[in-house]
Amino acid sequence: MEILNNIWIALITPNEGLTNLIVLLMTFPESFLTMYLFLIIIKIKSTRKQRLTYMFSISLISIFNINIIPNPFNVFVNYIMMIILIYLIFSTTVLKSIIATLCPIAICGLIGSLFTNPCLSLLQISSEQIITVPIYRIGYLIMLHLFLILVIITFKYHHFNINIFEDVDIKTKVSIISNVVFGLISLITQAIIISYYIDILPLWITFLSFISLLAYFGISIYSLSRVMKLTLTTRKLESAESYNNTLRILHDNVRGFKHDFDNIVTTIGGYIKTEDIEGLKKYGESIFFPLLKGKNIKFDKNNFDTFIKNI
Repeated sequence: MEILNNIWIALITPNEGLTNLIVLLMTFPESFLTMYLFLIIIKIKSTRKQRLTYMFSISLISIFNINIIPNPFNVFVNYIMMIILIYLIFSTTVLKSIIATLCPIAICGLIGSLFTNPCLSLLQISSEQIITVPIYRIGYLIMLHLFLILVIITFKYHHFNINIFEDVDIKTKVSIISNVVFGLISLITQAIIISYYIDILPLWITFLSFISLLAYFGISIYSLSRVMKLTLTTRKLESAESYNNTLRILHDNVRGFKHDFDNIVTTIGGYIKTEDIEGLKKYGESIFFPLLKGKNIKFDKNNFDTFIKNI
């Protein structure tokens, strides 16, 4: 009983060391959830080895950054390392790596902005307590992860994903990346403001902040989808136009061949009708002899039958 009592006291008493240990242990499930989220959103095909390699790599890097690099610089280093690891491990493009990194960050930020203030109001605690008291920290992280799991299940059930085409032009890529980066800056700014003033911000302000961020990312994703569809449609139209030009050239060639063929048949018919065999032979020579140029076929002008046989 005394052991359980000591454990409970340790959990409800501010303890920075124990809280940091909890954060380190929760890094692994958080890495797994964010990885699974971007695999669904971006539709990246992966093997079990790739998933395990990424999860343990980013978890260990996060643990290292938390203990070595001061806050908030360690967060930015984590983001950069996530982009690099996704690019190397999953063998994807730079654009997909950036989107795969920023989408989970945006979703987690939205969940945090919606959940933090109501949690503090409900439990009647301060933001400092939720960071330093182990029991509050555990409960907060578990709730965030449960919300994230709910988002993952929803996305998977409704087959929600963003199609990033590999052959988009450079202007479209720059536009997409700029939009996402500025959105991330906005999200980080909001998160910093909320973290500093969460205790004094009214609940409706937090809710309004969440709605505005949700609307921004919703419109951004919709615009991104429209840009991708427009790019694909443009390429299909260009391909169809090229195909039509090819068909038109083939049609003109066929018409020309038909016209020449009709003339040849009509002329041959005229020679046959008038029984002008000598004229027919000369006409045949004038038509078929050019066809034998460059070919290893002997042509005897004096023997039209041999000529026809060689053809």
